Amino acid sequence: MQAFRPVIAIISCHKIVDGQSAQTVYQKYVDAINFHGGNPILLPNTAADGENFEAIMPMVDGILLTGSYSNVAPDRYGAVHIEEKQDLGRDELSFKLLAYAEEHNVPLLAICRGHQEMNVHFNGTLYPDWREVEGFYEPHLEDANDPLEVQYQPVHNINIKAGGRLAAFAEQFQVNSLHKQAINKVGARLFVEALANDGLVEAISLPKHPFMLGVQWHPEVNYDKDAMSKFLFMEFVNHASQRHSR
Repeated sequence: MQAFRPVIAIISCHKIVDGQSAQTVYQKYVDAINFHGGNPILLPNTAADGENFEAIMPMVDGILLTGSYSNVAPDRYGAVHIEEKQDLGRDELSFKLLAYAEEHNVPLLAICRGHQEMNVHFNGTLYPDWREVEGFYEPHLEDANDPLEVQYQPVHNINIKAGGRLAAFAEQFQVNSLHKQAINKVGARLFVEALANDGLVEAISLPKHPFMLGVQWHPEVNYDKDAMSKFLFMEFVNHASQRHSR
């Protein structure tokens, strides 16, 4: 008999595909969860609707907030600027999922945009564009003209703090970096797990929660080869399995 595979809900994003409105998730997120023993399901933004949400969430053992082409809406964190790449349906569902995960102790892994959403959920703020902030010098944004394998290659170190979840893995590691928004003020009750050499916040967690972790980089790219990626997804799926057992 096949071992139990916990249900992992992966948030979808709104995009225009061939001129039509679509709900999308990159295949690499689905593959990462499936490879590490989870049973991935995709949540469209309509999952935020009250009756839909109440019907779906009791079936869910873990939540994955993915990276995205879009950025968190400025009014979510008190900023005043023009944000061209918004997805308000994604925002609504993400923050509802974060609140649910916090209240019901559901394991949650937040990647890139998800990492930023997690910080905002706990009343943190973001830099709309880290390039406009003096002091950041690491290559945190890819060159869109490069091939994808170049865009997603490791480009800078992260320094992992003692006492957190990532400390069980290493003290330092090299990660990829593809983002415009970045954490400014860290949210209340969050622990800073890792920083880049220039001080940019690269990972956060919620202490005393079974598993709520946000990372600024993209572990889903080499989910089956990269040591840190395997550590993150295995820990996440294992906690989801434990929650289902309880």
